[in-house]
Amino acid sequence: MNILGVELEFDFFDADNLEVYERENAKVAEDIKEPMQYEGKNTADVLRIQCRIVDNFFDALFGAGTAQKIFKGKANIRDHMKAFGIMAKGAMDARAELNEIEDKYTPNRAERRQAERDNRLAQKQGSRNFQHYAAGHKKGKNGNR
Repeated sequence: MNILGVELEFDFFDADNLEVYERENAKVAEDIKEPMQYEGKNTADVLRIQCRIVDNFFDALFGAGTAQKIFKGKANIRDHMKAFGIMAKGAMDARAELNEIEDKYTPNRAERRQAERDNRLAQKQGSRNFQHYAAGHKKGKNGNR
């Protein structure tokens, strides 16, 4: 996964990785909303606080020093939110792919397919031709079936 020019390995399909991502993502949402940290701060300080929260997120996911590699010590909120958005998009894409996998291999799908087969058979059995031939009526001029 490329985050602002830094190549990082992350697998959303690995349960351990996903667990850390979900925990840290929730922590970011919680920490950003904490109003006390913003009291008496000017806009620049508020942006620094928010950047630090995102820095902590990346360090927790990829190890200490990762935020420094990505952001090079800068507190640019646009870059931080872009990087955070890349991770969020990766998570959403993985979720969509997982949904496709689950739909394909869950028992529900097998049940739906069987129900579709049963419906087709019932329609076929209800047709005039099926009833005619099932009753033993002969087919063709010469009586061949």
